[in-house]
Amino acid sequence: MRRTRWTTVLACLVTTAVISFVLFDLVLRHRGWVPGLTAWGAAVAVVMTVLVLVAGLAVRRLREHRETWMTPIGAAVTAAGAQASALVGVLVGGVYAGELVVAVLAPSSPAMCSLVWAAGGCLLACLAWSAVGLLVEHWCAIDMSDDDEDGGGRGSEVPGSGAPA
Repeated sequence: MRRTRWTTVLACLVTTAVISFVLFDLVLRHRGWVPGLTAWGAAVAVVMTVLVLVAGLAVRRLREHRETWMTPIGAAVTAAGAQASALVGVLVGGVYAGELVVAVLAPSSPAMCSLVWAAGGCLLACLAWSAVGLLVEHWCAIDMSDDDEDGGGRGSEVPGSGAPA
């Protein structure tokens, strides 16, 4: 599995924000309203952030050969979950960013002021979710220092030292 590049994350955020801005702006212009937000989006993003961070810390303990509840299979699942969190966090955050821009640019009203606060809070929570996903993905990355010390396996063969034909 390849690690997620920050440019990919940024491109997903910008693309989703632009598309959602255009759609929310069209709804506002033609229908006169924008779908409202509640704090549930931020609450879900915060819960996911905590879950990914706890699993990531357990993976760090596993890689340091310290006592932990994490297994190697669990570490692989955590790595996949961290990558998914990085991408889903910015995709959902892009929707909130588009709605935030629409609410800021719309004529001032109590409903738009409330939408600004809700969209801003949800956007910050989603960005934190994505950032933690990238961090945990970094913690889960496997390099050559993670190989076993016993020298066994396929990695210990010297090139060109095969059996004579």
